[in-house]
Amino acid sequence: MQNSGTSTFKRTRIDCMMNILVLCIGGFLVTISAILSVWYFFFETTDAAFTVFLPRLPDVSVELSSFLIFCSYVIVLNTLVPMSLYVSLEIICFGNSLFINWDRDMYCPRTNTPARARTTKLSEELGQVKYILSDKTGTLTRNIMTFIKCCIEGKAYGEPSNSSGHQIGDSNFIFHDPNLVELVRKGNPEAQAFFRLLALCHTVMSEEKEDGELIYQAQSPDESALVTAARSFGFEFRSRTPETITLMEMGNKVIYDLVAVLDFTNRRKRMSVIVCSPEGKTTLLCKGADTVVFERLHSFNHLKEATQEHLNKYAQDGLRALVLSSKQLEESYVQGWKERLHEASIAMEGREERLEELFEEIEKDMTLLGATAVEDELQEGVPHTIEQLGQAHIKIWMLTGDQKETAENITHASKILRAEMTTFVVQGKTLQEVKKELQEARRTMCPKFDTESIKISRGGFSWLTKSHHLPDDEVEGKYGLVISGSSLAFALEEELELLRTACICHAVICCRVTPLQRGQVVKLIKKI
Repeated sequence: MQNSGTSTFKRTRIDCMMNILVLCIGGFLVTISAILSVWYFFFETTDAAFTVFLPRLPDVSVELSSFLIFCSYVIVLNTLVPMSLYVSLEIICFGNSLFINWDRDMYCPRTNTPARARTTKLSEELGQVKYILSDKTGTLTRNIMTFIKCCIEGKAYGEPSNSSGHQIGDSNFIFHDPNLVELVRKGNPEAQAFFRLLALCHTVMSEEKEDGELIYQAQSPDESALVTAARSFGFEFRSRTPETITLMEMGNKVIYDLVAVLDFTNRRKRMSVIVCSPEGKTTLLCKGADTVVFERLHSFNHLKEATQEHLNKYAQDGLRALVLSSKQLEESYVQGWKERLHEASIAMEGREERLEELFEEIEKDMTLLGATAVEDELQEGVPHTIEQLGQAHIKIWMLTGDQKETAENITHASKILRAEMTTFVVQGKTLQEVKKELQEARRTMCPKFDTESIKISRGGFSWLTKSHHLPDDEVEGKYGLVISGSSLAFALEEELELLRTACICHAVICCRVTPLQRGQVVKLIKKI
């Protein structure tokens, strides 16, 4: 409820223009009526002959009579206000919505679903759409995750998906590498530690049906896919309480004490749990994005380079990857850390900062276990739809938190970036580098480089609303722009420079972006 905001009423540009026109006409009507009533007052007080032809009512003063005359003029001249125009526009919009509902090209015969216009107010805006901003997961893809590959101790497992799979554990889980299955069954400690982490480090809740089937309820499909994979390899998550997590490890019931949960946030990009095994060993288990986990590994970790190579391959295949790591903790240190964690969690001031310091303190010098790769397939008909939008000269901006390689793979598969496009990559690490790369890309696309191409105009009823106007530059060929989150942070400081370059590209891919940066990009486009 604290995050919910007031709902905004969507108005079309025609509605906004009509409101301004009606206000202007209403002001003109009041002005004319006031001038005429002032003239009436003047004649009533200065010209005695005027009252012979238009006598006032008895016992009515000149001031009151002038006010009544003002109201009379407003009534007489009310036809200046085009109220019937609103009715005409509403009828036209309703007719347009009927044509949308009847359009056979927007009918899906497989699901017997026609197009449905849920509002009559926005139909005239459809032909004016110039930019579409899209996420990747759940928009271009189905948001149905499948665990297909992994890397343990620097070695990759999982054959190409077109090979024959082996059904193990879960009836819906098929893995394409019998070597890993056999490795886990033989009791390899690294492989078992890998899947034990997947079974412990999550926020999934389990529910057991009457027939004994175990159902997982997860906040994200990623967690559900990873926990299902761990169950299929013999590390089944059974239940959890605020103090314990129960697993079935290779058929044996094991209960772990849950010491602490370091929650995942969009800024942390990782999640950790601290658990204590029945043998009394306390372990920190962490999973998250490669960029943040690699920074917190032990400096003498020989598996980092090999794992990074496999992560690059996963990204090229369009897979979502997570890096897993762990750390053994001393019991005495954990007790002192827990006390400080409790003090920070109940602090009235600086609570978030104190918690973040404690998380950073314990999430360091970790040991790399491996990486997971899950697949999220494209929605049906995405490439064809994107191609048709391109033919309508609509520009696509994809904003995603995935790696650059993953984003490029998805955009090529969905036809956002096509083979005939020339793609520019902006990956500068300073403000000056990013600005230089944007200017060089623009000079290549538009040789007639105009540094003053953006015009600032004013509009609105009070003439105080500023808007940036970008004239359409004539460019030969089709271009795409790829920019990472770190470079985007600098580019957003030079908004006009980013607009000059990005708005003449047919496709823009922003990868490794945070939710805050997504909002900033959306606000930036709305300024045009």
